[in-house]
Amino acid sequence: MAVTNCLFSALLLLQTHFAASFLVPLDSEAQQEFGGLLRWVWPWSDGDSGLLGQIAVTADLPLLGIFIAITAATLFFGAVLSVVEIVVPFNWWRILAGSAAILSLVLMTGFFGATKVIPIALNIVVAWAAVTDWVPTSG
Repeated sequence: MAVTNCLFSALLLLQTHFAASFLVPLDSEAQQEFGGLLRWVWPWSDGDSGLLGQIAVTADLPLLGIFIAITAATLFFGAVLSVVEIVVPFNWWRILAGSAAILSLVLMTGFFGATKVIPIALNIVVAWAAVTDWVPTSG
């Protein structure tokens, strides 16, 4: 497997984390861990709000957000498996990664905040890679 495929699969795994971390938002105590830097690698926190609702640790998460997060994380992970050619055919990576990037972009902009800027930028990179067929075939 080429180095670019390894790096791109790592990027897709990071995006999987960003999408799935919606399901376990940080409470106010955890937001202060590591000098407040944990929020930048775990972008979802208690009190985040936007067009899709408000996140509260003590209450239920917005249902639409849960659906989008689970779907995006599953598609990103499927794209990882496709890029590393485990179980999922390599040719599927574009549709999986592109769809996941769009869903994740909707999720991140639906709860926009400063901690969502890095995931949004990485979503744009993944969408660009899917549109331009950037990942080389391993064959």
